[in-house]
Amino acid sequence: MRPLSKNEIESFLSRFERFVDSEVKSITVQSPTVIEVRLSVQDSALGFDWIDLSFELSNVSEANLIDNSKLAYLDMTEGISIVFEDNKFVFCYGDYSSIRSAKDSALFVICDSIKYEELPFSG
Repeated sequence: MRPLSKNEIESFLSRFERFVDSEVKSITVQSPTVIEVRLSVQDSALGFDWIDLSFELSNVSEANLIDNSKLAYLDMTEGISIVFEDNKFVFCYGDYSSIRSAKDSALFVICDSIKYEELPFSG
């Protein structure tokens, strides 16, 4: 897995068009402080072919998660936001620009680090 640095956030989100119309495939709580989120998304670096991305969100301090059985009903027209503020990351569903506002999201994770891995599209 590759760490996502605070300086890469905007280019990363741009590469995947802010995850608009992507699909959240699964959310897995690996431990009390580690959550994995897997998405299918179109990658502009690959001619907009579909790939899967697995995110490892570590040292989680706060989260609001959606049950995997309800992920298919999540409307991803707003995509996701990743914000770095006060030495913390927030990974959330929707268009948010601060950790405080992201707490209004139906899905958010506040953590110390984000790593990601590009995987083959699982359909």
